[in-house]
Amino acid sequence: MSSRLRERQVFHGSRARILYELIGWQFRNATDLRFMNYGLAPAPGRETMSLRPGEQPERYCAALYHAVAAQADLRGARVLDVGCGRGGGTAYVHRHLGPAETTGCDIARHSVAFCRKVQGGVAGLGFRHGDAAALPFAAESFDAVLNVESAHCYPDRAAFFSEAFRVLRPGGHLLLADFTPPRVPPDAERARIERDLSLSGFASAGVADITAGILRGLDLDHDRRMREIRARFPLGTRRLARLWAGTRGSWIYRDFAEGRRAYFLYRIEKPAVAVPGQARPLLRCQPRAGGVLPVSAMACDDAPGASEITFDRPRPAR
Repeated sequence: MSSRLRERQVFHGSRARILYELIGWQFRNATDLRFMNYGLAPAPGRETMSLRPGEQPERYCAALYHAVAAQADLRGARVLDVGCGRGGGTAYVHRHLGPAETTGCDIARHSVAFCRKVQGGVAGLGFRHGDAAALPFAAESFDAVLNVESAHCYPDRAAFFSEAFRVLRPGGHLLLADFTPPRVPPDAERARIERDLSLSGFASAGVADITAGILRGLDLDHDRRMREIRARFPLGTRRLARLWAGTRGSWIYRDFAEGRRAYFLYRIEKPAVAVPGQARPLLRCQPRAGGVLPVSAMACDDAPGASEITFDRPRPAR
């Protein structure tokens, strides 16, 4: 791989949009592939996640969604998943964490068509085409907005933050997970994200560095990812596919392992309007020391118990 490719933010802006449209069309009949994230694995011996049989092959990808969404109590909530991809994470949250209504939104039309085909027919679960920077939803219509490994692709991430703020109800939460770009110190990128969130109107963010869990997930899922690449990608595209999939030896995997890039988990609140006797607070878990929230549903006494996963406590982001 050329040094030029190694140093570029490959999956960004119009390139990312074209890529994901192509993937959506190429794999429109691959109904067993429902996730597109790097995945997350708890420390050995600490996984207690309940999954359906069909969810087991992509369990590390599902675990990342669980870690993001379980930062808030979603029971009975209206949830929006922006950048839902192939819909596996959106469906997982809807089936396991108890929202009343879950909507996936993606800019790739072929991805939305796939989601509707594969996940259609589930009460309260739906998918819409839309741009993260101009969401096709009314103001204050959701209790939580999820964004899992997607915002790094956006040409205007600050516009997405403003849109997320607009569609959230007061007291709602933006629950986000993403990795830092190449050639940017992780601390500098984190500061930039927190500044943009603040400018959009959000309160201070709870942040955790989950890079170690991401690397464990990539290690444990490596063989499956390589099998899928060999089976589904033409020979001349497999190098790029390995980069996209984060397999061992890819430059993004090495960047994570060697500390040049980091993967952060965020919980951000839209300030509530203080009116006595109004809506319940959405987030019942409180931040631990240092402002870092537990990333496990089991860390919250009244959080959903139907599908639980215990993670080693993430190290606070410095």
